[in-house]
Amino acid sequence: MLFRIGNWLFTTYAFLAGTAIATGFAVILWFDAMHGMDVAYLAKIYVFLLIPPILVGLRLFSVMLEWRELFRRPIATLIKPGYMMHGGLAGGFVGFLAISSIVDVPLLRLLDASALALPLAEAIARLGCFVYGCCWGRPIRGRWGARFGVRYTSKDAKVVRAAPHLQNVKIHPAQLYALVVYLGLFTVFYALLPYLPFDGALAGIYLIGHSIIRYSLEHFRQDDRGRLWGKVTHTNLYSAIMIIAGVLALFHGATYGVRSVPDMGIRMVHVLANTSVLPWIVLCGLIFGFAYGVHYKQVGSWIQHPDPDPDPRP
Repeated sequence: MLFRIGNWLFTTYAFLAGTAIATGFAVILWFDAMHGMDVAYLAKIYVFLLIPPILVGLRLFSVMLEWRELFRRPIATLIKPGYMMHGGLAGGFVGFLAISSIVDVPLLRLLDASALALPLAEAIARLGCFVYGCCWGRPIRGRWGARFGVRYTSKDAKVVRAAPHLQNVKIHPAQLYALVVYLGLFTVFYALLPYLPFDGALAGIYLIGHSIIRYSLEHFRQDDRGRLWGKVTHTNLYSAIMIIAGVLALFHGATYGVRSVPDMGIRMVHVLANTSVLPWIVLCGLIFGFAYGVHYKQVGSWIQHPDPDPDPRP
């Protein structure tokens, strides 16, 4: 808990999620600036045409994880905070598709910008997940548990609310594993920028690489990913779709794309120092910070629960 104002609770996740999205937004604009685009204009376009479909996608895919519960308890399911990254990616694609036609910039180039931003944004967001207690790991025992295992004891931690049997049990810090991997991925992507052969190369590599990483990290996670059939989860399905999309992006870029060389002399600080851009970056962070980390009366609810026997899961 970061602080509270009356019945409104502000979690640390609000600050970290807002920081993650604002940082990712700044990186997208940085990429655009390196490719000679008008970032002051694009910042406004992104806020109004990119953020709404991302938020809708994030929430919609999260609800889809609990489609069975949605039929049983629709109101209780809908008012529980929750987002799924793959939904944000789907919504972002729709937003970029619209923006590409409006600003007359190749779609693959816009997707490359998001591919550079997403690993850094997700690394910061996973730190928020670690603090909040979501996306938690499997129990870990033995000498590895003594070295790397973490315990959640707070009743407000999502892992404790969703899986009370894991309270004070050493589990994998799966969120921190992801943080390290995504920071490494961002570093590699930045180093590759001057050598990308065509627009869409970075987007294709990201879609394939992210899917492999997510699938690998699921071996350390125990939170509910929404079972489809057998051991196959929603995440497995979306990762497979992303790999196919990544292959298509690489094929389309290699066949029809052009090579745009970035001006590596333009730094992030140049974007942040632009007074026409910074307020939009801050606004973007505030929107997602409120969406992710603000709760009402109790952690795990956006409004007062109408059910006298509230669902114990977050």
